[in-house]
Amino acid sequence: MAKKAKKKVRKKNKLLLIAVSFIIFLLLSVVGGYFSLLYAGERMIAENEQKLLDLKVEPTVIYDKHGVEIGRLIREKNREYKPISEMPEILIKAFLAVEDKRFYEHKGVDMVRIGGAIINDIKKRSLAEGGSTITQQLARNVFLNLDQTFWRKTKEMSIAIGLERRFSKDQILEMYLNRVYLGEGQFGVEDASKFYFDMPVDDPEFSIAEAAMLAAIPKSPTYYSPFNYPDRAKERRDTVIRLMAEQGIITEEQKIQAQAEPLPEEKEHKKPSSGVKKEYRAFFDYMLNEAETKYDVKEEELYRGGWMVYTTFDSKMQDAMSEQYSNPKNFPKDGATRQVESAMIVLDSKDGGIAAMVGGRKYAAKGFNYATQMQRQPGSAFKPLAVFAPAIDLNSKWNRNSSLSNKKQSFNGYEPRNYNNKYSDSVSMNRALIDSLNVPAVWLLNEIGVGNSLKYLEKFGIELTPEDRNLAIALGGLNKGTSPLRMAQAYTAFANGGIVSEPFAISKLENKALGVSLVHEAKQTAALKPESAWEVHRMLERAVQEGTGKAARISGRHVAGKTGTTQSIAGGSNVNKDAWFVGYTPEYVAAVWMGFDPEDKQHLMTQGSSMTASMFSKVLGEGLKGVKASEFVPPAGMRETEEKEEVKDLPIQLAAVLTLDNNNPVVVLSWIGGLPEYTYDVYRVKANGERIPIASNLADTKYVDVLDGSTIYQYVVVPRTPDGEERTPSPIVDVDTKTLENLFEGGEQHHQDGSEYPIEGDDSWDSGDSNGGTDEPWPPGNSGNGGNSGNPGNQGNHGNSGNAGNSGNSGNSGDSGNSGEGIPVIPPDLGIPNSGSTGSGIELPPPPDEESGDTHG
Repeated sequence: MAKKAKKKVRKKNKLLLIAVSFIIFLLLSVVGGYFSLLYAGERMIAENEQKLLDLKVEPTVIYDKHGVEIGRLIREKNREYKPISEMPEILIKAFLAVEDKRFYEHKGVDMVRIGGAIINDIKKRSLAEGGSTITQQLARNVFLNLDQTFWRKTKEMSIAIGLERRFSKDQILEMYLNRVYLGEGQFGVEDASKFYFDMPVDDPEFSIAEAAMLAAIPKSPTYYSPFNYPDRAKERRDTVIRLMAEQGIITEEQKIQAQAEPLPEEKEHKKPSSGVKKEYRAFFDYMLNEAETKYDVKEEELYRGGWMVYTTFDSKMQDAMSEQYSNPKNFPKDGATRQVESAMIVLDSKDGGIAAMVGGRKYAAKGFNYATQMQRQPGSAFKPLAVFAPAIDLNSKWNRNSSLSNKKQSFNGYEPRNYNNKYSDSVSMNRALIDSLNVPAVWLLNEIGVGNSLKYLEKFGIELTPEDRNLAIALGGLNKGTSPLRMAQAYTAFANGGIVSEPFAISKLENKALGVSLVHEAKQTAALKPESAWEVHRMLERAVQEGTGKAARISGRHVAGKTGTTQSIAGGSNVNKDAWFVGYTPEYVAAVWMGFDPEDKQHLMTQGSSMTASMFSKVLGEGLKGVKASEFVPPAGMRETEEKEEVKDLPIQLAAVLTLDNNNPVVVLSWIGGLPEYTYDVYRVKANGERIPIASNLADTKYVDVLDGSTIYQYVVVPRTPDGEERTPSPIVDVDTKTLENLFEGGEQHHQDGSEYPIEGDDSWDSGDSNGGTDEPWPPGNSGNGGNSGNPGNQGNHGNSGNAGNSGNSGNSGDSGNSGEGIPVIPPDLGIPNSGSTGSGIELPPPPDEESGDTHG
């Protein structure tokens, strides 16, 4: 028994010895690790101590796609290093209240905050920068690069401990307050105070609210900018004021007074110098956002300098865009108090690099960007994405020569209409897209199944909602809508063999001093088979050559694309809410949008997609000057399908409408017929039959004759072949004066119910199409209203169109093509349905039976 007892004692002693040894080892490791941290921190501070005092660095340089410098982020100051003794106590306490309330208690690292941040990081599975003290923030800003890793955090802590050993609390706080980034290129409280409030921090008028505003910004300088996002900034500022009251820094009465104080207002002289042209600002802001969200390089880091930013920017294309956007003649007429808004974006057709953008006609720095942020219904520009491309890619039986139903019909209660109110037994897919007919598009979507369409739209990069699961998407009737950026992205599939490229602005970010090089990794999706993409592309080429997109043609270059318009909710059936053109050359894809935001009875757009198509032509035509024209290349080994559809030389039918343009009488001439390669001569015809030439060699099918007196003439149009041979002229026509009479009688032209002039791209009136057509007399007359609209839903600001509604009156056709007042409008693609809805939004058609749709085969 004694022996057993001795063995137990020996075993316990052995275990105790091991435990004590482990504890001693652990203590030595902790102590050793601590002193190692101290040594590392002290050494880094000693080697870089000048950084604490030297605020001058190399500027950040921004380059375009060709490596040419387009701007610099220059930190011109601190102009004044403000000693802490000259800073008001309320400012210091405001920063401590929100950034580090135990600053005077810890030794550089606040273990309570660190522990909480670690728990949050574990929960979120991230390495968020949480729990940092003011000393740690100073250490990070001065000594460390951007890697968010465990070892970076360890270095930060070691430097913070070293700073606390070397400097006093007041010295650390002084250095921090002179270095902290406060947005808009401003570093340090003194410069920021002068920038935002026009006063130094030691001014007797410097208030609690102003101290709190400065303290509110560091958490996210862009997000809480008082100039760009005043609502967010005020909420954050008021939170800081509340914390100051809770910590006993100010009284409850002072809190109420401070929270009631207004934010500073931006003035022209306060605008920061970004180092780039004002016209480049939308791209610049998008680039800053991409640097932070994609590469975690914050605006603050770029303004600190030392970076080289290589972008996808095409200066020549942007300059061309800016020039055209500065010309008001390129836009529909203004409303009572606001201009028609517009946005445009151009992407590299192969990789999706953003070459140029306009975020709005009056885009403000870091403001709302209509090119990237808005959501509006795209109308018929959506048909190739939602219907034709999915059908062709899903089943080999569908191609551009396939016959589609064009009968007026109901789809489970949903009755789409063609814009000209004309129908036939069938029509080719080619003709349906070229003339932007609605019924064939809806019929084909019903055939392939909405579910299949949604899968393709996801691959194209279009974000949809559950409410979009219906046939209205065939006509661009989306619940929320989409942006020019996403439409341009989707069309890269047709320009690049079925490959969709995600847009990007930065190709590379470098900081040699930090040893950082961040390179763009392409994100591309094979959305379509190359043969399918080419088939759709050929239809889009013809839509520009002879259809609704004629105004997008560029002399000497190949162009493909599609127009889109949506019908006004606030105005009549022939007023447009949105006008689009999305198209491409072999080099670039572009999307253009125009519309009022918001639309109301005082702000109605009486023109359509010919203006967006024309903007495309002008911008890309100028932006590609000097670039050798290239060809669209079919997929390797693909044999071109022979066109079955015969394009007939139709008789020229002319209409002439008298109206006003800037209070001057003009005659709007518009005609249909002929062949795509024809040019046209236009003549006035006197009472004695004498012809007076007023225009020659026109490629377009419209012309505005400005009258030089009170004489009203007759008109005739003469077509010519490319060789100059004269073909059969149009009949001589009288001028229709009813439009002008209505104006003088007080009628609003944009509320007229019918179209009394030819519709651009409308060859279906007597097309002789092999798949059928109609022989109704021209002009087409009443285009048909879409019926009752119900409640339009939330239109909101910045382009949220509320519920999309059904298609109703439709068809894309552009307009008369001039920006003058009173020129007639062409009915849009997407109209208001005859839903009879009385709810809070426009009633959408029910989803079709998915079982009946095509599948792969």
